[in-house]
Amino acid sequence: MRRLLIPVLMIGTLAAGAAWGRTSASPSGAPPSGAPPSVASSTVSPLGQKLEQLSREIGAHEAREAPRDNEDIERAGKRALHERGQARLYGLWRVLYAYKSNQIPERFDAWARLAGEAARRGHDPALATLVELETLAYRHETRGYRAFTDADWTRFMTRSGPDIRAMAGIERVRHLGQVGRWAQAARLAADLTSDLERRGRLSQPLLAELHQVHSYTLSDIGDKEGALEHMAQAARLDERDAFHIRRIERLYDIAYTAAELGELDAAERFAGLHHKMVLAYGDRNLLTWDRFLCARIAARREAPARVLACLEPAAAALASPDRRLQVLMLGQRALAKAQLGRAAEAREDLRRLRAAPVALAPRDPHAEALIEAYIDQAEGRGAEAFRQLDAWRRIDGAEEDRAHSRSVTEMSSALDSELRAKRDESRRLTEEVRLSRSLARASVVIALLLAVLVAGGVAWAVHQRRASRRFKDAQEHAEAANKAKSAFLAVMSHELRTPLNGMLGVGQALRGGELTAEQKEQIDLIMDSGDTLLVLLNDILDLSKIEAGKLEIAPTVGDIVQTCARLVGGYQPTALEKGVGLTFKLESQAPGPLMFDGVRVRQCLTNLVSNALKFTTHGKVEVALACYPEDDGRIRIRLRVADTGIGMNAATVAKLFRPFTQADASTTRNFGGTGLGLNITRRLVEMMRGEIRVESEEGLGSVFTIEMLVDPAEPSELPVREIEAGDEDTGFVALQGRRVLVVDDHPVNRRVIRLFLEPFECDLVEAENGQQALDVLDGQPIDIVLMDVNMPVMDGLEATRRLRQDPRFSRLPVVALTADVMSAQIKTCLDAGCDAHVAKPIDLRNLLSAMDRCLARTTAREVMAGLGAL
Repeated sequence: MRRLLIPVLMIGTLAAGAAWGRTSASPSGAPPSGAPPSVASSTVSPLGQKLEQLSREIGAHEAREAPRDNEDIERAGKRALHERGQARLYGLWRVLYAYKSNQIPERFDAWARLAGEAARRGHDPALATLVELETLAYRHETRGYRAFTDADWTRFMTRSGPDIRAMAGIERVRHLGQVGRWAQAARLAADLTSDLERRGRLSQPLLAELHQVHSYTLSDIGDKEGALEHMAQAARLDERDAFHIRRIERLYDIAYTAAELGELDAAERFAGLHHKMVLAYGDRNLLTWDRFLCARIAARREAPARVLACLEPAAAALASPDRRLQVLMLGQRALAKAQLGRAAEAREDLRRLRAAPVALAPRDPHAEALIEAYIDQAEGRGAEAFRQLDAWRRIDGAEEDRAHSRSVTEMSSALDSELRAKRDESRRLTEEVRLSRSLARASVVIALLLAVLVAGGVAWAVHQRRASRRFKDAQEHAEAANKAKSAFLAVMSHELRTPLNGMLGVGQALRGGELTAEQKEQIDLIMDSGDTLLVLLNDILDLSKIEAGKLEIAPTVGDIVQTCARLVGGYQPTALEKGVGLTFKLESQAPGPLMFDGVRVRQCLTNLVSNALKFTTHGKVEVALACYPEDDGRIRIRLRVADTGIGMNAATVAKLFRPFTQADASTTRNFGGTGLGLNITRRLVEMMRGEIRVESEEGLGSVFTIEMLVDPAEPSELPVREIEAGDEDTGFVALQGRRVLVVDDHPVNRRVIRLFLEPFECDLVEAENGQQALDVLDGQPIDIVLMDVNMPVMDGLEATRRLRQDPRFSRLPVVALTADVMSAQIKTCLDAGCDAHVAKPIDLRNLLSAMDRCLARTTAREVMAGLGAL
């Protein structure tokens, strides 16, 4: 914080000052161009000891490398830009305030612009108000404290929220101190201190700066020790987290305060440290402040030659001052030259001083009169100089009396406010001590009671702990074994799908070509074996999920009659090939839309129908559905699958639903299978709040019955039926010549898709992960994306979400490819922005149908958008 105080002092009588000036004008009186000389002192006053302690608290004596080009501030600003809410607001305040208080215009303007852009992008009115506040405060400090109006203070202090009020309050306290309204400054500082202390660590930089600003007010009203105490509190709050430029600033304030207190030896020591730190930092704006500090101390030493030596490096800037600090330095130089008898140079500086814009610094007629008197003395007009000095003395005395009358009340009120704040703090500390003692006594009583309870429970706890440890060890071993088994099954199932996808994909591609009868038989054998392996993998994965407790039932609105009829219709080719009749009938009225898990119902019915067809060599398989309303409003569903197959005896029925169990070895040899299907079916039915029963007689056939309760749904909630693969036109015209992006981390899967799409002359572009896919989309046009879900670097769901955030790709079709066909996974894909979902191993017809639908829908939307634009 820079306090711009006018360095005009009364130098004793004119004759004595002139005589001393001639002595100090000798060459030995000028300091070197670096730091001001240090004057040793054999004793240190109590105030000097406090100043020394304060410099150690801010780390002024620590040797540390100075960051170049304000690197620490720039890094903090960049971090703040990536934050949100209060963290960003307070972080950017630190950056803007550091550049503002040290008057570094280029970096302040740059960060004000960056913060304003961030406020507009994030629709952050508080950040926008902060930029406006600090910009106005910068102009306020560099233009004579005249930029803020009463309307500005009202808006920032009462209408901009608590955070902006605290930040504006710091500027208000400094403004009130500068214009001599110390009582208001002290009261506002006390209120803000109480508010900021309650806010926690985020507001510590504001609290530190408030203490520093308030110290200036206390120094102005004569409470030097109070000022030093507030400076120390500011240093302790900053700790080691302050910017390097702020440490330099704190050292400047200590040196300036030491000079004001008359501790000139200490002031010169601190000024020397300040000079070294400024040279190491290399900022030209700080060098200007350093020269001003050097001249100020030299003036307090009554050494005008040293004043000129301090100001010599700033001579070029003083030729045409454009900052308030430069105007003050020009006044210092004019007075020093006049005291040394360099009348012509002093008069030229006085002319420049009077020509400076009032907006930079207000005119000081008293200081100008004093300089004029010294110039007259140097030019041999002693009587005229005496008259001017006497006139200045009378005017200054009258003004001093008026100022004294005004300031006494202000000082009294300010000191009273500070005293009240100290009393409040003392009362608070006393209350905290009293409360701590009460808590200590209560703690003793509670400790005794707890000791009794603990003693009574130790024996029981020891016993229970031993028992629970044994139980826990056994449970952990069982859970670990179960998790290891489930993880192994899940990983192996997932990994086996890739080569299986390649085998089935190539088989499907070969089926589309011209084959001999022998080749067609071989391909059919490959496909049948692959389908069998796929069913086995799906069963193993489902079983592992069920045993791990990760499989969930997800009821959705659907038509159960339509679901069952379609599934039975899909098995008609198999039944015709075996010469077995397959029928489906509804034994009750259609129930309308119901809430059920369509995926799991189809899975259960698939297991029962496929088993019935497998074990029936002649006769028929009948699937019947009946729906009956219950008294509580729910619907009872009864699914019955009856066959005329080989049947089972009672012993076989008893172990039928165990995993990996079949009737006997001959069953496996003759019909195949793993014995998982019925076990999974039973578990799924139970998870759907139902039960499964079986009636069988060896040689006559079996009847499996599933009963479960479901909730009805409103007809309006029934989703529109999606077109299935078998309902579509087989031409797939929309695929012809399309540019397709295939995103999959495994080359086998990409190769299979390439084989599927070669007949349609599609141009395929491949990517191994989501990030590569985004890079491809940025560089070339794509008609449709086939996106694998599980990939390294960036998975397919995250890539799809990012893709949908770009307006260019809002209508780009995306088809998800995943080995997980659970409804939750499908919903996750759709929620991420995918248009369709195809399960692995990829079925050729399902893939082509999904792509054709997506492309057709996209074309229709584009046509409708064009018509709407017309």
